[in-house]
Amino acid sequence: MYATVDEVTARLSRPVLPEERPRIEALIGDASAYVADYCTGAWDRSKPPAIFKTVVCSEVMRWLAVQPGIMSERVGDVEVQFGPTSSAHQLSPAARTALKRYRSSLATIRLGRA
Repeated sequence: MYATVDEVTARLSRPVLPEERPRIEALIGDASAYVADYCTGAWDRSKPPAIFKTVVCSEVMRWLAVQPGIMSERVGDVEVQFGPTSSAHQLSPAARTALKRYRSSLATIRLGRA
């Protein structure tokens, strides 16, 4: 895992209740798996880049802000859409942008005879 509950708590600006810790640990595991799956490029597996911790913590905080089962929510004129699963459990566009340099890209190589 790329972050700890204490690292997420430090960024939350509020104390974490003991009953919240198991959920946060599970979300850290989920976010870490998404980051590891997304980052297919070359990086030292024994010492992941610091941005991985930043992304995992921010994704966990974002997921904590969404109630399970809520697909979307609007504040003006109060609109909430419920669905079978929450769409929040995926890497955000901002996270994907931050991790882009650790992702393999496809390229074409021209071969010829010498």
